Amino acid sequence: MYKTIDIATLLKPDLMSRFAVADLLLYIHNTGSESVVVDFAGVKFATRSFVDEYYNVIMKNQSSIKIETINIPEDIQVIFDVVQRTQHKEKDIKLDATVVKCKTFADVQRVFGTLLL
Repeated sequence: MYKTIDIATLLKPDLMSRFAVADLLLYIHNTGSESVVVDFAGVKFATRSFVDEYYNVIMKNQSSIKIETINIPEDIQVIFDVVQRTQHKEKDIKLDATVVKCKTFADVQRVFGTLLL
């Protein structure tokens, strides 16, 4: 048995918050269905942060519930495509830091004093 969820009705037509994805996932789990279809037909706008969270939490879902996404509007599908392409890139993080060991509180104060320059 599956359930169709109209995301625009459940949340709203403008999807702007990462937190809304958590609400959606909770709703999905509370349906008791083994399979859920999330219908984006009525969605007018979605932020990249919403789409990123939706992609990572819902579309890459690892739970026992099968979740399918349908009727994504073309302009929002572009954001989904961008998010999907950026998921596999390795992050090139370079840290240029100095470790300062302090033995006393006075040493800590001297170090913090240099940061205020």
